[in-house]
Amino acid sequence: MISKMELENFKSYAGAIEVGPLHKRFSSVVGPNGSGKSNVIDALLFVFGKRAKQLRLSKVSQLIHKSSGFPDLEYARVSVYFQLIDDKEDSADEFEIVHGSEFVVTRFAYADNTSKYLLDGKISNFNAIGQLLRNYGIDLDNNRFLILQGEVEQIAMM
Repeated sequence: MISKMELENFKSYAGAIEVGPLHKRFSSVVGPNGSGKSNVIDALLFVFGKRAKQLRLSKVSQLIHKSSGFPDLEYARVSVYFQLIDDKEDSADEFEIVHGSEFVVTRFAYADNTSKYLLDGKISNFNAIGQLLRNYGIDLDNNRFLILQGEVEQIAMM
């Protein structure tokens, strides 16, 4: 499961913020228009290897927050914290974290339109990250782990 996310200088978020803790079965992002809901989802997609064009941008540097208070930030960072869990049989919400199973996937976007991945703070690449996530059942090819804006109505109409 994803336990939390950290976003730093990512799109509408200046500085570092934490999103979470997230629930083991279902989490939703809610808020008024313009509050950054879509940017939280974009942050997940960014870590999961989506390119700038797939995030409705022309280049990766556009992911870096830019405002009058923060005009020249050099990077944006998204870290997603994962852990394996064992469900408690007597409760739908209780679980234990599998010892030693936690890991963090981080992706940086830089002002020079490059990006880099880290796995537990060590430099990695998308192929290694992608294989690790697929091994844990995250379907990066079909995004079945994430329901995007507009898809709720499509699913309901099925």
